Amino acid sequence: MKMVFECGEDRMDTELISFCINLAANKRNAQVICEGNGLKMLMKRALKLKDTLMMKMIRNLSQHDGPTKSLFIDYVGDLAAQISEEEAEEFVIECLGTLANLTVADLDWELVLKEYHLVPYLKDRLKPGSAEDDLILEVVIMIGTIAMDDAGAAMLAEAGVIPDLIQLLNAQQEDDEFVCQIVFVFYQMVFHQVTRDIIIRDTQAPAYLVDLMHDKNAEIRKVCDNTLDIVAECDEAWGRRIQSEKFRWHNSQWLEMVESQQLDSAGEPYVFGDDPGDGDPFLDSEDMILERPDLFYGADGAISPEFFIDLQNGDMGQTPGFMGSLAEQCVAAAPGGRPATAYGFRSDEQFLYNYLAAASR
Repeated sequence: MKMVFECGEDRMDTELISFCINLAANKRNAQVICEGNGLKMLMKRALKLKDTLMMKMIRNLSQHDGPTKSLFIDYVGDLAAQISEEEAEEFVIECLGTLANLTVADLDWELVLKEYHLVPYLKDRLKPGSAEDDLILEVVIMIGTIAMDDAGAAMLAEAGVIPDLIQLLNAQQEDDEFVCQIVFVFYQMVFHQVTRDIIIRDTQAPAYLVDLMHDKNAEIRKVCDNTLDIVAECDEAWGRRIQSEKFRWHNSQWLEMVESQQLDSAGEPYVFGDDPGDGDPFLDSEDMILERPDLFYGADGAISPEFFIDLQNGDMGQTPGFMGSLAEQCVAAAPGGRPATAYGFRSDEQFLYNYLAAASR
């Protein structure tokens, strides 16, 4: 830190700032760096010189939960003022990333959006091809953080951000990082009554979430399931559709498993001797359970999706009202943290080694 401050406004050695960026990725190091006037001095230099690498270090500092993150509240205005088309894109990315890390309950995001006129900028950057993917992704992550705040989420929803996110989802559907972060925005928004109603009644977001329920990416499936559970609890029609889709999927998976087992065992001798069809009418090949349409879902007396979901969730035999509604439980609790993406980490959590190339540009 002494070496950093001795640089003043002169160009800092690339090796020094690169080392500092990596040090800042450690939580205990971050606490030491921010002690006293450490964070104030770093922020002053980064903002005055528009130093992208210094801001990258600050972004790494901001990612750590605990007392360090609270120190950044004093600089929210300074960071938000950098979010504009006039600033260099690389510098804006780091400022956005720092703001997006500030998942602090006391932060009034609605006031920040109004004071610095951020909604038009965020909406414009959600358009596919409006900027580099790195910048667009940081905007999505930033929106996910803002959506934790009730008033901030409502302001974004009323500005038409949700249809913009759906359009972006269509354009980036092959990119798991984009998909996961967009779905996370929907997850945050269903925690608030106003934005939940907008999502359910005025957008196609639930339909897209249903399509993503069985995505190959485990994190995307998890966030989708959590979001759809709340949607199902709050809207009866969507609840039936979601339960039916879950039942249909699990039923198809079960049938595939049984069929594959039958193919694997084809031609093998029976363990207990003769063909069971020779003497057991209950296992006759023409009356196998899989060939009994009256036992399938939809027939009279068949197991319903509701039964299956209750069984899966361990709710069988539970007294109604014992645990309360899912929405009441979820809304009463704070939304979960940002999910790990398909890559298993956030970009600002990794050690970065390519600053020599960055500095040479």
